[in-house]
Amino acid sequence: MQTNEIKPGPRVNKINRPFWDACNHDELRIQQCDADGCGKWTYFPRVSCPYCGGGDLTWRTASGRGRIVTYTRIHRPHHKAFFPDAPYYFIAVQLDEGPLMYSRLEYQGSAEGLAGKSVEVFFIEQSPGQKLPFFHLS
Repeated sequence: MQTNEIKPGPRVNKINRPFWDACNHDELRIQQCDADGCGKWTYFPRVSCPYCGGGDLTWRTASGRGRIVTYTRIHRPHHKAFFPDAPYYFIAVQLDEGPLMYSRLEYQGSAEGLAGKSVEVFFIEQSPGQKLPFFHLS
């Protein structure tokens, strides 16, 4: 099925702008807590650390590597602009830095054995002027 619909993009705001700006430069940047004794990486963008409550979060470049925790294969997307892409995999990735991130897997093979596979990030301009982080098997 063909469609000329523009795919919806993210809602960029002052809290998440550093993340989306980095994506446009093919870089996965997430926050890391700078509080003494914490140092945990966090995703999604926020104003305070969900682990210690500290407000000193710094944007740092992540490795872009991780493992698939779980997945689903999308056969009928909710937005018609994604119909031509279906079927595709939507995955939960445990980044090497720790946080869980949801994204899309560029892969058309069998789902058998996908959980636990290593993945690596890459970036696709899916909506005008904004790249999104996708993953492929590494």
